Amino acid sequence: MGSRTSNNSTSSTGTGSGSPSVSDPGTITAALRALMPSHPVCADALAFARSRLPATLLYHSFRVYMYAQAFMRITPLNDPAADPSLLPGFPGIALISPASGEYATIAPPHVLFVACILHAIGVAGEYDTMPERFEIIGADVAARLLRSHNIQALAVREAWLAIALHTNPTIAKRMSGVVRALRFAKRADFGFCTVPPADSLPGGATSVNLLRWQLPRLEIKKQLGDAIVRQALKEAQKAPRGSWVAELVRGKEGHPDWEGINMNFNMF
Repeated sequence: MGSRTSNNSTSSTGTGSGSPSVSDPGTITAALRALMPSHPVCADALAFARSRLPATLLYHSFRVYMYAQAFMRITPLNDPAADPSLLPGFPGIALISPASGEYATIAPPHVLFVACILHAIGVAGEYDTMPERFEIIGADVAARLLRSHNIQALAVREAWLAIALHTNPTIAKRMSGVVRALRFAKRADFGFCTVPPADSLPGGATSVNLLRWQLPRLEIKKQLGDAIVRQALKEAQKAPRGSWVAELVRGKEGHPDWEGINMNFNMF
C-alpha cells in the first residue's frame, strides 16, 4: 500500500536512515540477568532484542518485565477469585471467575519474560517496510521464538495476545495474565499509573536500585514515539485509524517542528 511522506519524518534518535541505532545496544548486567528465568528461551530472547534495539528500548523492555511480575500477582478488580486453582487435565488454565466461568492462562515466568523483552521489537529497523503494525510483528516474533523452544501452545498464544494488544487502551486491561500485566507494566514505566511497590518486585528494594542505576530511562518516550512514527511515515498500514500509532502520526503531522516527546504520546 502507499506510504506517508513528510519532510520531518527522520527521527533524531536513529542512524542516517532514521532507524533506531544499536551502536550502543545496552548492557544487561549479571545482577539483572540473575533476575531472569533460567529457561534458555529467555537468553535467546534477550540476545535477539539486544542485537536489534537501542539501549533506551532494551532497558525499557527489561523494566517492563520487572513491573509485569508484580502485576501478575495483582488480581484484577473484576476477578473475585484471589486464589485461582488449576483445572485438572488442562495445565496452564485457571478458573479466575467462578461466577461467570471465565478462564485465563497461567503463563510460566519465561513466557512473561519473552513477551516483555520482545514487546517493542517490531520498531526495529529491519521491519520498517513490513505492512503489519509493530505490535503484530512483535507478537509474531515472540511466538516463533517460543515455538522453537517447544513452549506449550496456550502459553505461546498468551504471549502473542499480550504483545498484540499492549497498546489497546480498553481491551488489555480487562483481560488477565500476561496480557493485563504487560499493559499495566507499560503504563507504569511511562508514569501513567502507579509503579508497583518495592516489596512486590522480585528482589524487593534491591530491584528498585537496579531499576534506577542499571536500567536508566534515557529518553524512552521520545525515542519510542519517534521510532513508531518513522515507520508509519514509511508504511501507512502500520497506523490504522483509531490506533495509538495513528495518534502519534497525527501528533507529528500537527507539530512537524516539535523536537520533544510526541504531543500525543500520552494517549497510550
